[in-house]
Amino acid sequence: MHTCQPISSEFSKPNRNQFKSAPFPLSIRCFLVGGLFLLCAPSLVVTGQNTNQAPPHPILLPQANHLPDINDQMKMNSAQRKRQNFDAANALRQHQINDDATKLLILTKDLKAQMDKIGDHPLPDRLLREAEAIEVLAHDVQAEMTLSVSGS
Repeated sequence: MHTCQPISSEFSKPNRNQFKSAPFPLSIRCFLVGGLFLLCAPSLVVTGQNTNQAPPHPILLPQANHLPDINDQMKMNSAQRKRQNFDAANALRQHQINDDATKLLILTKDLKAQMDKIGDHPLPDRLLREAEAIEVLAHDVQAEMTLSVSGS
């Protein structure tokens, strides 16, 4: 038959001296256990479903995702047409500025060449009129460059 053997001294009643040789004093162990409890406590408290909790998907108002009606479509189309007209007018203005600048360059080179041929002689009236026309064209190009067509 099997006989009971006495429990070894390792598993006997704890001795107070055993706790004094622990790596942390009792106050620090209590502090660590308390901190661990505070970290775990919020997860332990939430067990039921809260009735004041927000729904999982936000509820969108009907105005937020409605399709545009015919009036809204007309307004959007009108705004798009205005924007296209302004873009076209600005592109046309830019093209005219480029053309006038090219004319201005050609006229000034021609006037310079004619003045170089004359030399120190007095300027004829024809060249003075050309210089005045170049000046008017230069002012027009400058005015066109400052203007812009915009929607307002």
